[in-house]
Amino acid sequence: MKQLTDTEKQELQEKSPNTAEDSKETSAVTGFTSSYLWKYGMLAVILCLFAFNLFHFFEFRNFGYDQYGLPMITLMLLFNHIAFFFTTKGRKSVVMKAVACVWIVLVFVYMFWVLV
Repeated sequence: MKQLTDTEKQELQEKSPNTAEDSKETSAVTGFTSSYLWKYGMLAVILCLFAFNLFHFFEFRNFGYDQYGLPMITLMLLFNHIAFFFTTKGRKSVVMKAVACVWIVLVFVYMFWVLV
């Protein structure tokens, strides 16, 4: 592993200022941050869960149990993940956060309606 000299450390600090957004740990070799792994990895997990829920929904749609709960919860996770990890500025962010909050309320109302 290469040891950085003082001048190289200073150049790295000048290139990337230490702000709250830039303070994520970055690998010196790849430039890949752990937040990208969380952001896209969790998105992949949620989309796989949603695909499984759709398969389960269409496979067992004639049975008499609550079949809408899991897809609704998965959509709630998806909307929240998109709203808080992918949209950060502007009108898209406001719209996605509003959609996520409304969907949370709808899911809780639906779950309360099913359980009562």
